[in-house]
Amino acid sequence: MSPIHCEHPVFEPTTEPIELSGAPVPHEDKGGNAEHLLEHEALVGDELKSEKLIEKQPTLAALGETPFVDDGEEVEYHKIVATEIVADPVAVHEPEPILQNSIILLEPRIAECLALLESAKKRGLFVTVVNTRVFDGSMNIMYYPTAEKLLEVGVHQVYEPPTGQKFSVTECANHLHTIQSQQNLRFLGVLPLREAMVEHSDILSALLGLAVHNDLGTSSARRDKALMKQTVANAGLRVAKYARLTARDGSDVRKAVEELELEFPVVVKTPRGMSTCDVYICETMEEAIERSGQIVRSVGPDGTKANFSLLEEFLGGTEFAVNLIACPTTYRGVQVTDIWQYDKIITDGSNVNRWQTMVDPHDPKYAAMVRYAEGVCRAVGIRYGLGHCEIKAKWDEKRQRWVDPAMIEIGARLAGGRKAIMASKTIPGWYPFDALLDAHCGFPLRVPPSFSPVKVARHVYVPSDKTGILRSYTGDDFQRLSTYDDHIMLCEVGKPIKRAVELMSFAGQVWLIGTLEQVEKDAEAARNDFNVEVDPLPVENGGAHR
Repeated sequence: MSPIHCEHPVFEPTTEPIELSGAPVPHEDKGGNAEHLLEHEALVGDELKSEKLIEKQPTLAALGETPFVDDGEEVEYHKIVATEIVADPVAVHEPEPILQNSIILLEPRIAECLALLESAKKRGLFVTVVNTRVFDGSMNIMYYPTAEKLLEVGVHQVYEPPTGQKFSVTECANHLHTIQSQQNLRFLGVLPLREAMVEHSDILSALLGLAVHNDLGTSSARRDKALMKQTVANAGLRVAKYARLTARDGSDVRKAVEELELEFPVVVKTPRGMSTCDVYICETMEEAIERSGQIVRSVGPDGTKANFSLLEEFLGGTEFAVNLIACPTTYRGVQVTDIWQYDKIITDGSNVNRWQTMVDPHDPKYAAMVRYAEGVCRAVGIRYGLGHCEIKAKWDEKRQRWVDPAMIEIGARLAGGRKAIMASKTIPGWYPFDALLDAHCGFPLRVPPSFSPVKVARHVYVPSDKTGILRSYTGDDFQRLSTYDDHIMLCEVGKPIKRAVELMSFAGQVWLIGTLEQVEKDAEAARNDFNVEVDPLPVENGGAHR
């Protein structure tokens, strides 16, 4: 079967319909010019003819006439309907006997996408990206890349749902089955690359008939932070005291605090958050009541109605992120790969990052933390891929060890903030993106004999201390730092900026690699030498600031 595809790019749409029965025929535009349609085997569906159709249909985007060939210097960007269009409905499609192995990436960021493309290339894998929404380029394109940007960096094709329509994992699976059949692909694995993609990846894998996916029975416990705590506690592991609160006015906070015998400060958070959004450290009962009601009445960071807030005991100690790799082919089935110690300060009622520093997971002082994180990983059913477990622990001066670890949350995904990239640069023989891909494809993993880093890696958050419209900033020449590895600026001149609290509200982020002494010095310089100048925010509604 030969799907219909058009020679012109999607940016120059016409509005006339296409006749789908029989052979492809030319169509007339309003100026009377005939354009002849091309047939090819690779793409599925009918070339989109108008911007309205683009918005109303699930689409598959590729560069060139097919996603398999990149001919010529000027390669056109095409979008087609991601559903099966058959010229002859009675004809039986007979695919080629040799299938092309493929992987699916769920909403990758550019940095991680580039690393995974290299890993896929070494294994001869075709790469399909699935976006659960259409990114239009209005947000930071490195974190929220458009379909065209993904194609430019080497992705073979990008699936997107209709604009404005809630993503359906079942409908997406139906389309991917069609794509798989028409393109002679064999999907081997689905990789979640954002927190919000965790709940989709395993379900999508199962709907595609793949055996390589995490436990579906505990799928909700890998995303909902209340179910997560319940599941981990049921496994006999320590967690913070918590309660679900549903009152829209926060009136149930007082009773919950009393019944749990909590002391202030307490933590109030959204149950399905990400990137530290909607997480509040409340010093008083009044503040906790206000924040709880605010969360219950609002839509969460992932775009879903919160319905309840989570009240938690504030755990003392220091926060760590423990990253793991899970695969049945590895020793013990799950293994800690790297640990990051957080340095945070209280700002505007939130625990705000200054920087995060990699430490040695083989150092005996972290032994309790390693055992605990592996137990959490098993409890929530992570069997394939990477895990990212955030933990609080206390320092025992007498024993010279970190003790009493307790989970904040765990994600069945790649850690954010380029943690895997930094680990690959500091741990000899560790290739986390190769391991991530192999785990989700069911391949045996290659892991190093030791995960001890040979250099110190630090992720530094560069804050803005002002709120307004960004006029200018200085001190962003981070290449001057002797331990500089990379950086990204999240602020943009002429756009609003605020005092940094959540991870994405920072003006920029810098990554350093070197000796501990050098990294300490450069981290302070990166933060202290950066300055912003702002203009007041526009005044609306009789003087209320946005």
